[in-house]
Amino acid sequence: MVRNFDPWIRIRYRILLEEFGNREFTSKDVEEILKKHRKELANVREFLGKLCKDGFLGCREEGKRKVYWIKQLKLEEKVVARDEIIKTMKMGADLIRGRVDYKNLLVLLFYKALSDKWLYEVSKFYSEVKDKREAYHLANVSFYSLYDESTGKLYTWNEVTKDKVHIVKSFIEALNKIAELNEKISDLKLLVNRLGFESFISNEDNRHIFLDLIDIFSKLDFRNADYDVVGSAYEWILSYFAPAQAKQGENYTPREVIRLMVELLDIEENSDILDPALGSGAMLIEAYRYANERYNDGRTLFLVGQEVNDTVAILAKINLLLHGIENYDIQIGDSLINPKFPSADYVLTNPPWNLDGYDERRVDREDLKSIYRYGFTPRQSADWLWIQLILSFSKKKAAIVLDNGALFRGGKEKRVRKEIVENDLIECIILLPEKLFYNTGAPGMIMILNKNKPDERRGKILFINASQEYEQHPEIRKLNRLGKDHIKKITQVYHKFQEIEGFSRIVSLDEIKENDYNLNVTLYVFPEEEIEEIDVAKEWEELQKIEDEIKWVEKKMEEYLKEVK
Repeated sequence: MVRNFDPWIRIRYRILLEEFGNREFTSKDVEEILKKHRKELANVREFLGKLCKDGFLGCREEGKRKVYWIKQLKLEEKVVARDEIIKTMKMGADLIRGRVDYKNLLVLLFYKALSDKWLYEVSKFYSEVKDKREAYHLANVSFYSLYDESTGKLYTWNEVTKDKVHIVKSFIEALNKIAELNEKISDLKLLVNRLGFESFISNEDNRHIFLDLIDIFSKLDFRNADYDVVGSAYEWILSYFAPAQAKQGENYTPREVIRLMVELLDIEENSDILDPALGSGAMLIEAYRYANERYNDGRTLFLVGQEVNDTVAILAKINLLLHGIENYDIQIGDSLINPKFPSADYVLTNPPWNLDGYDERRVDREDLKSIYRYGFTPRQSADWLWIQLILSFSKKKAAIVLDNGALFRGGKEKRVRKEIVENDLIECIILLPEKLFYNTGAPGMIMILNKNKPDERRGKILFINASQEYEQHPEIRKLNRLGKDHIKKITQVYHKFQEIEGFSRIVSLDEIKENDYNLNVTLYVFPEEEIEEIDVAKEWEELQKIEDEIKWVEKKMEEYLKEVK
């Protein structure tokens, strides 16, 4: 296909698509068009011959000249597997890397999947009603609207990408129209504007990249694809670009860490789940997946999130939809100073670590006093504000990932920590391995908060030192990750509230008070070091050999010195 051609061929082929469309043309026409675009070739006939040979152009002879036309290639329709989708995403990612915001790739994935799923709904209704427009209407009602019933115009991927000449304009128009037709994804229009689709294609080289992306995505057929498979493609894109985005301050939580948090909370069906630092929505999606596995129906959950970055919030909605999740409420805003969500059964989150700018002057407001009742934090770190926030909004349990330093830093943070410890609100603290996160090599920690501890856990905190529970990341050499066995070991110890020498220990609040409210995990439990067994006889024998060698060397040196004299 075109994407495998050398760049000089691909770019010029795109020019033919845009300029000629369905019109016939000659080699002389091509020479003029290429000259117009400043893409002249020494041998135009050779270029056209290659395109004909590979099936992209048709050709016939009319007297002494050849007439060409662009062939309309039909794509084989089939259901794609996870590996094939990921392979396609990799091709797209490599095409845009370093040139275009990776979020554009997410929009393309969303639009193609939404369009294919809508067509699948249409096919089901058409088999019953045998009327195309009626089937369109029913698909609009039961799914999302991709057919404008007032104008009779379709806005599916296949329809929009037919006209290669005006594809750019049609594509943007379609996304904006879909936003207008569907209230639930109305902010798609804002996303298209923010990502700068129009500026992205304003120069010729970028336009060719965009058209190559259209080709790549057009090969996928999501109609019968499982939502979890489609969603995994979205997550793959996020993880693929995570190392580069981490350098720009974007926060990405490894999926294994999220899975650990969800299993620790043991989320029940018919629950409300909240993430006040939403990001991509991965925490909520993993909770949904867990409920699907445990109770065969994640739809009983109601998922709530808030994100300060409006573009990221819109992408989180798309992520949820690609996973087939519709029972959610996503808010845009700063959760620390303007929480727009109600209390939830469970809260799980990974907020920005050591977020600055939230000192007493900013959060000492009448409407926030009930939230930050245990005190304010220094300007340099809002970690203990986040902890108080989720304590205020969690009805059952909460899990939060934070920088390990929050456990032992002094000053205002220590005063808040002291209050929360004395109110017996911390159930467990888990020290994670180092090098799990893309944006820092430092070990993070997971804190489990519980305002309703069972009697046997009151007045105690379980400390788990999981710093050695990791395996090397299979794709990124400098990173570690949690394996399934590590997750199982940690969750079992937590649920059993169990002590294991060198791994976990139950500590009374009295002991913590004696340690001046220092919650550093290594203060209470430290991995046992393996003691090497020493074979004394063998070591003595080796020592004797070394001494004999030294004596031999000394003797030789004496002989050499005598010869010198």
